[in-house]
Amino acid sequence: MKYDPDKSFGYPVLTTDGDDYIKADFQAGIDFNVNPDNPKQFIVDYTLMCSVKELRDLIKSGNAAYWIKISCRSTFYSKLYEVGDDGTLVLDGHEFRDMVEFSTFIIGKKDCILQSEKINPEFGYNSFAVANGQVLAQAIPRAFVTDKEFWKPISSIFEYRRNDDLKDGEYTIDLAADSGFVEIFATESQCQNFKDFEKTKEGKAILLNTVFFVAVSKMIEALQDKPEDYVDKKWARILQAKAASKNVNLNDPKLLVATHRILDRPLRSLTSSLLDR
Repeated sequence: MKYDPDKSFGYPVLTTDGDDYIKADFQAGIDFNVNPDNPKQFIVDYTLMCSVKELRDLIKSGNAAYWIKISCRSTFYSKLYEVGDDGTLVLDGHEFRDMVEFSTFIIGKKDCILQSEKINPEFGYNSFAVANGQVLAQAIPRAFVTDKEFWKPISSIFEYRRNDDLKDGEYTIDLAADSGFVEIFATESQCQNFKDFEKTKEGKAILLNTVFFVAVSKMIEALQDKPEDYVDKKWARILQAKAASKNVNLNDPKLLVATHRILDRPLRSLTSSLLDR
């Protein structure tokens, strides 16, 4: 089922950003990682948060349950897992390729009545009949890339190239390189400085806030303007996957906000690094 915050089910459905319920939402925290003890497996840690007590009561009574649907278009994998409000799933890595999506629901299991004063008065009632299989809540889906490249730091999509026509402290960015990486051109000594920065916490913070921040902003801008020009670029695929995993809309006109979120608000790491000195 595709998530659509504007979709009407004809009855109240609790969502992350909908208004079927007043001052209430349903959220899913999903962490998707390679199993450190077995690289052929993925570990999924989840935490589900429902702010409507009556829905939680339905789950406690066995009249409804939390479910996570895991799907992968590239391998045709699709499976629905009944889960608790938090826990861990271990997945066989061979089942997935490219992108994997997690959709989270509360679904009715038995015929019953749901009554809640939080139901939007526009429905004209505060209770309704629930049937087996009926969707009662839906969170924003989360998507992750399964490629090993995705698990590397953002610096892995950049390559440094020598250009002695530039001066120390200057650099240029090429998004169209045949390598599929983002190529950063600078003097030989400046390229070495970039590599040295990657070896320390403070240096990484400097790179994130100077070179990488500018580069990622340019990358997002390029995908907004002419996405068809970069469909075969590794950097574009990885950036799109990282954005999806962080719920960042790459078409958001607030370009700098999107960049901050892709890079996990890098100014914080720079501030922390400087204060720790």
